[in-house]
Amino acid sequence: METWVHSLASLILAAILYPFFGWEIISVFVGGVMIDIDHYIWYVYKLRKYNPLKCYTYFIKDLEKNDWKDVQGNVLVFHTVEFFAICIILSFFNAIAFLFTVGLIGHYLLDLIWHLRVSKRVILDHSLIHWYAKNKAFQKV
Repeated sequence: METWVHSLASLILAAILYPFFGWEIISVFVGGVMIDIDHYIWYVYKLRKYNPLKCYTYFIKDLEKNDWKDVQGNVLVFHTVEFFAICIILSFFNAIAFLFTVGLIGHYLLDLIWHLRVSKRVILDHSLIHWYAKNKAFQKV
Protein backbone atom coordinates (compact mmCIF):
# COMPACT_ATOMS: atom_id res chain seq x y z
CA MET A 1 0.00 0.00 0.00
CA GLU A 2 1.33 3.39 -0.91
CA THR A 3 2.32 5.85 1.80
CA TRP A 4 -0.18 8.50 0.71
CA VAL A 5 -3.08 6.09 1.31
CA HIS A 6 -1.87 5.28 4.82
CA SER A 7 -1.31 9.00 5.45
CA LEU A 8 -4.75 10.03 4.26
CA ALA A 9 -6.52 7.30 6.23
CA SER A 10 -4.53 8.13 9.36
CA LEU A 11 -5.26 11.84 9.03
CA ILE A 12 -8.99 11.18 8.66
CA LEU A 13 -8.96 8.87 11.68
CA ALA A 14 -6.94 11.41 13.68
CA ALA A 15 -9.37 14.20 12.74
CA ILE A 16 -12.30 12.11 13.95
CA LEU A 17 -10.56 11.34 17.26
CA TYR A 18 -9.12 14.84 17.83
CA PRO A 19 -12.12 16.19 19.83
CA PHE A 20 -11.74 13.33 22.30
CA PHE A 21 -7.95 13.13 22.66
CA GLY A 22 -6.46 16.45 21.53
CA TRP A 23 -2.93 16.53 20.21
CA GLU A 24 -2.20 13.02 21.42
CA ILE A 25 -3.82 11.87 18.16
CA ILE A 26 -0.42 12.36 16.52
CA SER A 27 0.13 8.82 17.77
CA VAL A 28 -2.55 7.65 15.32
CA PHE A 29 -0.44 9.01 12.47
CA VAL A 30 2.71 7.38 13.83
CA GLY A 31 0.95 4.02 14.18
CA GLY A 32 -0.75 4.35 10.82
CA VAL A 33 2.17 5.52 8.70
CA MET A 34 5.54 5.51 10.42
CA ILE A 35 5.52 1.80 11.20
CA ASP A 36 6.42 1.23 7.56
CA ILE A 37 9.96 2.15 8.57
CA ASP A 38 10.45 -1.61 8.88
CA HIS A 39 10.35 -1.77 5.06
CA TYR A 40 13.41 0.49 5.01
CA ILE A 41 15.14 -1.54 7.74
CA TRP A 42 14.59 -4.73 5.70
CA TYR A 43 15.79 -2.98 2.51
CA VAL A 44 19.02 -1.81 4.14
CA TYR A 45 19.65 -5.18 5.80
CA LYS A 46 18.98 -7.33 2.73
CA LEU A 47 20.22 -5.13 -0.12
CA ARG A 48 22.81 -3.00 1.69
CA LYS A 49 21.41 0.12 0.02
CA TYR A 50 20.53 3.27 1.94
CA ASN A 51 18.54 5.52 -0.40
CA PRO A 52 14.99 5.88 1.02
CA LEU A 53 13.54 6.95 -2.33
CA LYS A 54 14.95 3.88 -4.08
CA CYS A 55 13.58 1.78 -1.23
CA TYR A 56 10.14 3.26 -1.83
CA THR A 57 10.37 2.57 -5.55
CA TYR A 58 11.58 -0.96 -4.83
CA PHE A 59 8.57 -1.79 -2.64
CA ILE A 60 5.95 0.03 -4.73
CA LYS A 61 7.03 -0.76 -8.30
CA ASP A 62 9.98 -3.14 -8.58
CA LEU A 63 8.62 -5.97 -6.45
CA GLU A 64 5.38 -6.13 -8.40
CA LYS A 65 7.34 -6.80 -11.59
CA ASN A 66 8.70 -10.09 -10.23
CA ASP A 67 5.48 -10.99 -8.39
CA TRP A 68 6.95 -10.13 -4.96
CA LYS A 69 9.27 -13.17 -5.03
CA ASP A 70 12.15 -11.20 -3.43
CA VAL A 71 10.16 -10.66 -0.23
CA GLN A 72 8.07 -13.85 -0.15
CA GLY A 73 8.20 -15.29 3.37
CA ASN A 74 10.28 -12.46 4.83
CA VAL A 75 9.27 -10.67 8.00
CA LEU A 76 8.79 -6.97 8.72
CA VAL A 77 9.04 -6.53 12.48
CA PHE A 78 6.30 -3.90 12.87
CA HIS A 79 3.89 -5.99 10.78
CA THR A 80 3.92 -9.01 13.09
CA VAL A 81 1.37 -10.41 15.51
CA GLU A 82 3.94 -10.19 18.30
CA PHE A 83 4.37 -6.44 17.79
CA PHE A 84 0.59 -6.03 17.59
CA ALA A 85 0.12 -8.00 20.84
CA ILE A 86 2.62 -5.76 22.64
CA CYS A 87 0.79 -2.67 21.37
CA ILE A 88 -2.57 -4.01 22.51
CA ILE A 89 -1.23 -4.75 25.99
CA LEU A 90 0.37 -1.30 26.28
CA SER A 91 -2.84 0.36 25.09
CA PHE A 92 -4.58 -0.73 28.30
CA PHE A 93 -2.13 1.37 30.34
CA ASN A 94 -1.48 4.47 28.23
CA ALA A 95 -3.63 6.72 26.01
CA ILE A 96 -0.79 7.37 23.56
CA ALA A 97 -0.19 3.64 23.18
CA PHE A 98 -3.93 3.19 22.64
CA LEU A 99 -3.99 5.80 19.88
CA PHE A 100 -0.86 4.31 18.30
CA THR A 101 -2.63 0.93 18.27
CA VAL A 102 -5.72 2.49 16.67
CA GLY A 103 -3.50 3.84 13.88
CA LEU A 104 -1.77 0.47 13.64
CA ILE A 105 -5.10 -1.32 13.22
CA GLY A 106 -5.99 1.09 10.43
CA HIS A 107 -2.64 0.40 8.79
CA TYR A 108 -3.09 -3.36 9.06
CA LEU A 109 -6.61 -3.16 7.58
CA LEU A 110 -5.36 -1.18 4.61
CA ASP A 111 -2.52 -3.67 4.13
CA LEU A 112 -5.01 -6.54 4.26
CA ILE A 113 -7.13 -4.88 1.56
CA TRP A 114 -3.99 -4.42 -0.55
CA HIS A 115 -3.02 -8.09 -0.10
CA LEU A 116 -6.49 -9.25 -1.14
CA ARG A 117 -6.87 -6.91 -4.13
CA VAL A 118 -3.35 -6.53 -5.54
CA SER A 119 -1.11 -9.46 -4.64
CA LYS A 120 -4.05 -11.86 -4.13
CA ARG A 121 -2.15 -13.59 -1.32
CA VAL A 122 -0.24 -12.92 1.88
CA ILE A 123 3.36 -12.28 0.89
CA LEU A 124 5.11 -11.77 4.21
CA ASP A 125 5.41 -13.91 7.29
CA HIS A 126 3.45 -12.09 10.00
CA SER A 127 5.00 -13.83 13.00
CA LEU A 128 8.55 -13.48 14.24
CA ILE A 129 8.27 -16.78 16.09
CA HIS A 130 7.04 -18.66 13.02
CA TRP A 131 9.64 -17.00 10.77
CA TYR A 132 12.46 -17.82 13.17
CA ALA A 133 11.34 -21.44 13.63
CA LYS A 134 10.94 -21.91 9.87
CA ASN A 135 14.38 -20.50 9.10
CA LYS A 136 16.02 -22.42 11.96
CA ALA A 137 14.51 -25.67 10.60
CA PHE A 138 15.99 -25.00 7.17
CA GLN A 139 19.43 -24.39 8.67
CA LYS A 140 19.54 -27.90 10.14
CA VAL A 141 18.91 -29.56 6.78
